[in-house]
Amino acid sequence: MIEIKNQILKSLKKEPDNYNINLKLGMIYINQTNYNDAKLIFKKLISLNQNRYEGFLNLSNLLSLEKNFEKAENILKKFLKHNNYNKQIISALAAHYYNLNNLKKLKIVVDEYINFEDNYFLLFSKAALLEKNREVEKQIFFLKKSINSKKNFWPAYEKLFYVFERTNKIENLYKLITTSKKIFNNNYKLNYYEALYLFRINQAAEALKKINNKKIEAEFIKSNQTTYLISLYDLLSRINLQINNNKTSLHFAIKRNSLSTKLEKNKKYNKDILLNLIKEYNFFYKSFKFKENLNNEIGLFHDNLTFLVGFPRSGTTLLDSILRSHSKTYLIEELPYIINLRHNFFKKNSLENLSTISIKQKIILQKEYLNSFNYSKEKLIIDKFPLNLIELGFIKKIFPRCKIILALRHPLDSILSCVLTSFKINEAMANFENLNTAANFYNEVFNLYKIYENTFNINHYKIKYEKIVQNFDTEIENLLNYLNLEFENNVKNYHITAKNREKIHTPSYNQVIKPLYNSSINRYLKFSETEKIKPIINKWINEFDY
Repeated sequence: MIEIKNQILKSLKKEPDNYNINLKLGMIYINQTNYNDAKLIFKKLISLNQNRYEGFLNLSNLLSLEKNFEKAENILKKFLKHNNYNKQIISALAAHYYNLNNLKKLKIVVDEYINFEDNYFLLFSKAALLEKNREVEKQIFFLKKSINSKKNFWPAYEKLFYVFERTNKIENLYKLITTSKKIFNNNYKLNYYEALYLFRINQAAEALKKINNKKIEAEFIKSNQTTYLISLYDLLSRINLQINNNKTSLHFAIKRNSLSTKLEKNKKYNKDILLNLIKEYNFFYKSFKFKENLNNEIGLFHDNLTFLVGFPRSGTTLLDSILRSHSKTYLIEELPYIINLRHNFFKKNSLENLSTISIKQKIILQKEYLNSFNYSKEKLIIDKFPLNLIELGFIKKIFPRCKIILALRHPLDSILSCVLTSFKINEAMANFENLNTAANFYNEVFNLYKIYENTFNINHYKIKYEKIVQNFDTEIENLLNYLNLEFENNVKNYHITAKNREKIHTPSYNQVIKPLYNSSINRYLKFSETEKIKPIINKWINEFDY
């Protein structure tokens, strides 16, 4: 390398303004991590020729490396001022916005340039934008186009693996893995996806052989692939659970959860924020002042509105799929409509203002909520968002005529499942790091629920996961009677409805496509660790008659 560098320096003495020789020197400086000299070279290249992209691209990359993102962006834009289109520069600009998760600017670049040619990164970016809008089939289409444009573009394969698995397109997943193995050699990430596929087709022992390998874990740690390490621990937890290595399953789940909470993007989520809000609600809703001002002015018609709530992993996704199969229902996708409504209200108001809310204010909030999705008076609207359980006070204040379905499951099974399940971290899910934090959260949530039950005349229906599994027809018929719906045979085929959905946006995506099974009932008995949290949870075991 030193000899090559010396030769280049000699050549530059003869031709100081030779673009290609300067470019070679700049790349040598990058290899030597001499970024300051490299930047000087690339600035020189830009001054030598504004029509060649290399100086602009490499300078922008170095500025991004130094986290000087605004200057990095401006360098790429400067090139585009003088040149209509360049594949490398456009790809770099799209990658810049993609890495910063600036979807607004990414969309502008994609819309402007995607028709110029088959640019693999623009096609990949288009798929990312479609993912945000939950347009799964279109997302798959553009990911395939991205791969066709550049056969060895690994990120498109990664995303397509993920989409096929999450949408239960398991045969498609297998075909893509088979194709990938011909292109990518010694790829530990591909080993992970092979194991995931084997797990999904119930070959847990084979899946374990594929990834129960310290080399894979060591490789992910060495290459700082924390996201893959989290996925690896998650899969190891799920595989071990399937083959009844329960202690090992819990061990890997807790390892995964601990790593997830430490990710830079998740550090902003503090579980105490939600716990403190629950305490604030506790104090407010049981106060004499609130009860004194309680009124049930109706506002807009909302008799057809039902909220499906429950502690996570209590069977809400199963109920969603069952009720979705009925011809008279409209299930809203699991989105935080109520959380957003509450957030907008409390931007300008306090909890005390909620107790004295005027009918005019109530109607404004009702309109805002009903306009946020395709509301119809002709259907029974069911809003499934489990932890709206925490917001029952706000819900009943704004929609006093609504119905509530409370999904229940044995508290220890629910808590255990929350720890075993890989959730996207937020203020709520940060509470599921281990059994103790999850049990504490359960306790706080249901203490608040009891206050709601005592304060409001809540029109609600409790339904147990275990009873649905053991006596499906009777339990669902009773639930439908509560909702003033006739029993339909379609609800028995809920797993077919689930299979036909583009994507199920919950951790139960791979469970609700199957017929009912008993193996998750009283699972806590197989985990001796649950004995330690029983004293905290016993009152709820008794309360819900388990």
